[in-house]
Amino acid sequence: MFKVYVVDTEGYSSDTSSLNAETENPILLADWVINEYNGTQGKNGIYYHTSSLANSAGDNSYRYAGANPNNYVCFGSDTSPCPSDNLYRIIGVFTNQVKLIKASNLGSYVWNSNGTNTWTNSSLNTSILNGTYLNGLESKWSNLISFYNWKINGMSSENGLSTPKTVYNYEVGSNSSSTTYSAKIGLIYVSDYAFAASQNYWTTNLSSYNNAVDNNWVSIGVSEWTISRNTNSTSNSSVFNIGNTGRIYSSDVLINPSKVIRPVFYLNSNVTYISGTGTESDPFRIA
Repeated sequence: MFKVYVVDTEGYSSDTSSLNAETENPILLADWVINEYNGTQGKNGIYYHTSSLANSAGDNSYRYAGANPNNYVCFGSDTSPCPSDNLYRIIGVFTNQVKLIKASNLGSYVWNSNGTNTWTNSSLNTSILNGTYLNGLESKWSNLISFYNWKINGMSSENGLSTPKTVYNYEVGSNSSSTTYSAKIGLIYVSDYAFAASQNYWTTNLSSYNNAVDNNWVSIGVSEWTISRNTNSTSNSSVFNIGNTGRIYSSDVLINPSKVIRPVFYLNSNVTYISGTGTESDPFRIA
């Protein structure tokens, strides 16, 4: 019996069984995602956010959008099938780094026990995410995570509840503050949540994003913290949240202290794709 495989102009073979970290020519996970996009906006739920893509971030990222794209990754375990607690999902590819978010929540936590919205000394940042959670990963897996300069200044209510592109610009883009915090683990940006909705919602204000909840794979139906603070707060204590209905709003870290969290992080650019189709039952395997 003979098998015939097709190799495209960029060297990608239709024999996906050979594209893994154990071959002589491993494929990077970032390249795998980009190849799944393959030059067609929306193919496999992936959008290439060039400056010419209407209402996009314009940052040349590749982001998954829609109700339920095949963007699952098994992280922290080599067990088959992948334990549900080890399922993560790809937000997108940013400058050759793949960004993941935990598929299920880690539990409910206080954003900051001292009542302020400063991420640098937030108990959620220092004690939970970059403490208990990170230290609980085996070194094999924690070594795959890159240190990243997280934009942490946040934005005003006017900008944070506007359209995705405006939110992006003021949260992490051209109109954002230069204030950063270097760490391995963070939380989702409001703009990442916004661009995970189907493209036809990218002109909708995030205060009305409950209309997009069934077409946004990030939403899990519970109130969830983001990393971005609300700079309008006179008491310096408000943070933007993903609401259980899917809309974005801000709340006081003391008045509404406990919300769920999902760790977010960037993989090293040399992380490779081993196998998998990206479905929940057959997630991408990486090394």
